[in-house]
Amino acid sequence: MTSVKKSRATLIAVVLAFLIPVIGAKLVLDQSWYQGAATNRGTMLVPPYELGDFANLLPAGWRVVLVDQGDCSDACMQGLYAMNQLDVALGKETQRVSPVYISASSTQLTLTQVPLVTPIESPELAHHLATLPPQRIMIIDPWGNVVLHYPIYSDEEQMRAEAKNLLSDLRNLLKLSRIG
Repeated sequence: MTSVKKSRATLIAVVLAFLIPVIGAKLVLDQSWYQGAATNRGTMLVPPYELGDFANLLPAGWRVVLVDQGDCSDACMQGLYAMNQLDVALGKETQRVSPVYISASSTQLTLTQVPLVTPIESPELAHHLATLPPQRIMIIDPWGNVVLHYPIYSDEEQMRAEAKNLLSDLRNLLKLSRIG
């Protein structure tokens, strides 16, 4: 093989070595063969749902909220218990998070089983949050944006698994956040 042919072969090999990965990546992305991983376990709201002036009705900092119409079902009670335990499980970060129960009407519910949950009766706020999926626990950031939500279950085992997901996401948010 002559030196000219060797030089051309080397040049072609170098060009291919750089082009093949780029072409392969473009093909993978265009054909939707790659699915990006999500680290959150709850349902993220994109864009976040803004509370606006209603955020002033809630305690400061991060909030974990359960909205109900006032007739707390078994699923609601499981959700409140999970929120109460979540506050305990956060350890040193517990002062940054406030568990809140928002009811649209006056309720006969006694929150003695969940003493860490703050009850707020506000039909306006409950109506404002009614556009979001019902029967959900929501994470609200310090700026008043609903960022994640989780379903509640009447079954204790299912609710416990969902509470672990909520705790995991909340720990990640608190670790990455410098606010609240």
